[in-house]
Formats: sequence, C-alpha cells, structure tokens
Amino acid sequence: MLKSHDYTDAVLPTGIDLLDDVFTEILAEKGLCRDCEAAELIARRLFSLYQSGHRETKMLRDLALGD
Repeated sequence: MLKSHDYTDAVLPTGIDLLDDVFTEILAEKGLCRDCEAAELIARRLFSLYQSGHRETKMLRDLALGD
C-alpha cells in the first residue's frame, strides 16, 4: 500500500506563476537579464521566502529586495 506524503514546501503551478510575476517585475525594475548572477540570487531568495510562507506579491517583492 502506498503512503500519502504531505509536501508542504512544494511549489504548485499557482505559486510558480506568482513567483514568476514578482521575479519578472524585479528584473525589469533593476534592468537585469534572467541569466545573470544577480537574477539567480533573487530567484533563490524568492523561492526561499515562498517556502517559508510568504504568499503576497508586495511582501515577496519587498523582502526579496531587502526593503
């Protein structure tokens, strides 16, 4: 019998969409391309924030930028 596992840090499609929107907004604001080191650091920070429970666009943006 298969056991059910609850993956609370899983990022579902709606979460990916939210993170991509915030990420794209930050990159445009900062004038960064997606494949630069600074963009990678921002993406890592956004995922970490999301997985720690932050789900609001403004909060994610502000925390990712250190505001």
